[in-house]
Amino acid sequence: MGQQQSQEELLFQQVSHSNVEGIKSLRHEGAGVGLECVDKEGRTPLILACTQSKLYDVAETLVELGSNVNAYRSGSNAGTPLHHAANRGLEKTVKLLLSHGANPLVLNDGFNTPLDVARAKGYSNVVRAIESHICLFSGWMREFYGPSFLEMVAPQLLSRRVWVVVVPTGSRNPAKPIKLELVVYASLEDAQPRTVMPLWKANLEEPKSDQSDASVSIVDNSKSPMRRRARIRRAYISHARRWAQVDWQIRLKLAAATKGDMQQLNWFCEACKGFPQPMNPPMFLQTSQSTTYETIISNELTPPGHDGSIHYPSGKCESKDDTGGYGECVICVDASSEAVCVPCGHVAGCVSCLKEIQNKKLGCPVCRANIDQVIKLYHV
Repeated sequence: MGQQQSQEELLFQQVSHSNVEGIKSLRHEGAGVGLECVDKEGRTPLILACTQSKLYDVAETLVELGSNVNAYRSGSNAGTPLHHAANRGLEKTVKLLLSHGANPLVLNDGFNTPLDVARAKGYSNVVRAIESHICLFSGWMREFYGPSFLEMVAPQLLSRRVWVVVVPTGSRNPAKPIKLELVVYASLEDAQPRTVMPLWKANLEEPKSDQSDASVSIVDNSKSPMRRRARIRRAYISHARRWAQVDWQIRLKLAAATKGDMQQLNWFCEACKGFPQPMNPPMFLQTSQSTTYETIISNELTPPGHDGSIHYPSGKCESKDDTGGYGECVICVDASSEAVCVPCGHVAGCVSCLKEIQNKKLGCPVCRANIDQVIKLYHV
């Protein structure tokens, strides 16, 4: 056992010293050194190599030798290698990991994807690299703003050029279909978006062919006062989606970058529904021919007339959702509410999220009471 541990220590030493040949020798000699071993700080060799730009060659070597690019570690160094590379702004390493199958939709202990991490750190180059890998649509468009009566008189004076992407969100439940977000940036130099709109809560009004300058309107139906309070509450709890940094714009009106370019508008509309641009489908959607996009993405755009209001969960569990469950988790907004907080009795989320809150001693997400126990409910 002592010999094995010394070999692992030697591997980390070779990684730290950027000794590629030494790493290869340890593996080729059959020393029995596992590439997924961890050091005293809980890092795998690949995670360590993804924390410094000078260790890029080491990261490349470890990946070629078979290191797991999606290995997840909890604790002080929580996340996958991609989380760590994004956290340090290592664009080249990020692209290396993505090209070898790193999953950019994994959430770390703080409920953040690698994309969230890069945005928070301000690394616009890493943000662009990840978004270009996962987006269903990206491109320059024109955003209309200001009073509607002025828009009819001088629309060009009330439009601004923005960078628009449609990207999937992270999920605590990889078995569920992916949800999409519409993200708007003022420029390509910006890491923080101007607007983030959850498309699964939105209503899309498609362009009319008889318009001289066709545009698409998207209304976020989740922006009722109750919904907004719920988001602020989730931001306070976990900072999962960084809602506090999101522009609370209720309606977006977008036109093609070039007036009359209906092809771009149609591509954009299709992407909002879950269908990528035909010339560049994202890597995570390149599955077998027997798998359709509909089975991977669930982007149920809200029909017109939906008020978007929600009801806070209670211990009574009064209303079921379409799947037979009892509403969505108010924290990850992904899994169903399936657990009760004790002693307050509020059914506020999934087991995973409520356990996370209990461990962080943040209190019930509904009433802020201390959580002594989280109990899973089984409905009949």
